[in-house]
Amino acid sequence: MYDYGEACPVSRATAVLCERWTLQIVRELMLGATRFSEFQKYLPKISPSLLNARLQMLEQNGLLLRKRVPEKRGYQYLLTPAGKALAPVVTELGKWGMRWVYDGLSEEHLNVVVLLREIAVFLRTEELPSGETTLQFTFTDLADNPRRYVLVRDSKCEACDDNPGYEVDVYFRSTLRTLSEIWWGDTSLRAARASGALQVTGAPAYTRNLSSWFPVSTFAPENRNARGSGNEI
Repeated sequence: MYDYGEACPVSRATAVLCERWTLQIVRELMLGATRFSEFQKYLPKISPSLLNARLQMLEQNGLLLRKRVPEKRGYQYLLTPAGKALAPVVTELGKWGMRWVYDGLSEEHLNVVVLLREIAVFLRTEELPSGETTLQFTFTDLADNPRRYVLVRDSKCEACDDNPGYEVDVYFRSTLRTLSEIWWGDTSLRAARASGALQVTGAPAYTRNLSSWFPVSTFAPENRNARGSGNEI
């Protein structure tokens, strides 16, 4: 951790938060990651040794708590009040990044596991016609396991590689790029459906009100390069 040698709170804060990967780990904690394997899953480019070092640094600085998982191997990592207080900081940083730095998606930015996890986290379950809902996503550009699922049970959402046997309520069909561009606000749900890039089928109770429950990124409204007007259907 770099010491700027200043009493300035900005320097003191950036000494802790601006080490490589630190804010991304905080972001994952805010999205619900608690296990080492989950950080590795959603941050695939960080090495295990660096991840371990950053988690230790955050613990030493009082931003997270490490607890042994009862009756299991390993630990879980939980944000402390100091860590939770970073939520508005991370949000505003993301808004700034979307407005002033973001310039679209390259191939290396496309990650189906991360995308569906974020859709599951932000899905507006209170707007769904049924508390138990199964969404199937077919990605036409993925040769390996093109079908993925988001399951809603008891108002909890989970992204899954397989369907354990539930009846599918809504089918989504598109490329990974199309759905990623909808998520980040590069294009709208309405524009993608109108062009045929996104196909959505299911009961009218779901499809007529798609924009009321299907989420886009918190940062999408800041996208200055958006194509299409809004995410209405």
